[in-house]
Amino acid sequence: MDPKLTEVAQSFERFKAALVRNDLETCNNLLSQLKVMLTGFRSLPPLLEETPNSVQELTIARDIYEHAVVLSVKAEDQDAFERDFFQLKPYYVDTAGRLPPSAQEYPILGLNLLRLLVQNRIAEFHTELEILSAGAMENLCIKHAVELEQSFMEGAYNRVLSARQTVPHETYVYFMDLLAKTVR
Repeated sequence: MDPKLTEVAQSFERFKAALVRNDLETCNNLLSQLKVMLTGFRSLPPLLEETPNSVQELTIARDIYEHAVVLSVKAEDQDAFERDFFQLKPYYVDTAGRLPPSAQEYPILGLNLLRLLVQNRIAEFHTELEILSAGAMENLCIKHAVELEQSFMEGAYNRVLSARQTVPHETYVYFMDLLAKTVR
């Protein structure tokens, strides 16, 4: 394996261990280092050059950005969430044919929809929905956000409040709590 890829993989393992321990300061420091290291891979967006390790590089970069999104939720940092999500999005859109699908894709896309609802950015919410495939619309995480938006627009605030009990992913709780504050 390429030495740069090995170094990134080792740092990423340390990052994941710190994330499990909820050591957010260490996570932020390691994440900054990882992002700098990723700039050395020419296979990543926006270049997307074909290299001998491009699939491994794209996969680890996508995993790093997915974990960065989770970190921003744990840190309750909406600005970091938005930055990290926009860094991650090309890995879902531009590399779809080169990488196997990620198990975290729909939970994170649903989380972003939830963030847009919380921030009352309804036009952007609908723009993001239009980009999604019909198959994605059937995913529980996406459906949850769509149903919340419908309840919110109908004024069915009791459904919005009770939806916190049925979140499809543990990362949704932070944004659900913010949405509940908005409703109350």
